[in-house]
Order: sequence, then structure tokens, then C-alpha cells
Amino acid sequence: MRDTSKRLEKTREKITDALFSLLESSRYEEITISEIAYEADLTRNTVYRHFDNKDEMLRYSFERYIGLLSDHISSHAPKDYSELCLLYFSFWEEHMDYLLMLRRADILYKFGREFESLVHLMAGRVKHSDTMDETQYKKYLQKYRYHFAYRTSGFWKVTEIWCGEDPRPSPQKMADIMSDIAGN
Repeated sequence: MRDTSKRLEKTREKITDALFSLLESSRYEEITISEIAYEADLTRNTVYRHFDNKDEMLRYSFERYIGLLSDHISSHAPKDYSELCLLYFSFWEEHMDYLLMLRRADILYKFGREFESLVHLMAGRVKHSDTMDETQYKKYLQKYRYHFAYRTSGFWKVTEIWCGEDPRPSPQKMADIMSDIAGN
């Protein structure tokens, strides 16, 4: 028996990889599902079985990267905000090609729109607090949702500025800057 979840995941990745391959030479708005299907060596019907549109493909890609980021942070268990920032910027330094591709394609802002909800996903994966059960955690998020939105939006805006800088400050320098901003 085949593992269909792995096969489905592999097909979804093939489709999003095709989209990103096309972004190297075409504008996001101009890329068609037919072109993505052709690039992925799949039928349009197969593409539509996995995604309704290109924005869903982007969201899937963003979720993949947030999953990788949350795994990266979880595996290092940061002890404070500064260390969390260092892990965050080190991760993006390793995946700068992805951010720069989104920036060149003028769609980095789409990641920014999704960033808050993606950070919620990441916080759940990382188990933001071992002392809270899921109900307590949801109450915490509800209570602090404006604070959370403010902080994540600012964090993402700093990421957008940082990825466009030349020379780009090191992850350690960014961790220092973010700690200063936060007053830590």
C-alpha cells in the first residue's frame, strides 16, 4: 500500500516549485495555471485537485517555510527573546533566496499579510508555553491578539526591510537590534 499523504505532499511541492520556477522569468499576475501545470509536468486537472488558485499555492509555500522555521526554533529551544531573534534571522539568512525571490516578484507583501496567522500556527507547533493547555493558550491568544498582531506585523516589516538591505546586517546584529527595540 502506498503512502498517499507523502505522494500528495510531493505533488503539492512539485506544483509550488513550478510556480516559483516560473516566477524567475514571469510576473505573478501573468502566470497561468496551465503554465504551472506544464512546468510541473502535470495536467491542469491535477493542479486544480490540489489548489484552487495561485494564492493557495503561495499560502502552501508560506506554511512550508513557517513549518521549517518552527522546527528550527523548536530544535534549539531559545532561552530568551534575543536568542529567539537570532534563530529567526539565522533561519531567514539560510533561506534568503526564497525571500529575495518573493521580493523580486513583488509578492513578499503577500507573505506579510499571512504572517500573523502563520505565526499562530508556528506558536502552536512550538508549544509556546508548556504550562498552558490548549484552552488556556486560546484564551491567552484571544486576550493578547492585538498585542500579538502589533508585534508580529512589526517583526515582519523589519524582515522585509532587512532582506532588501545591501550589505545586510548579520543575524546577530538583527537580534541585537530587535532586543533593543523590545527593551530587553
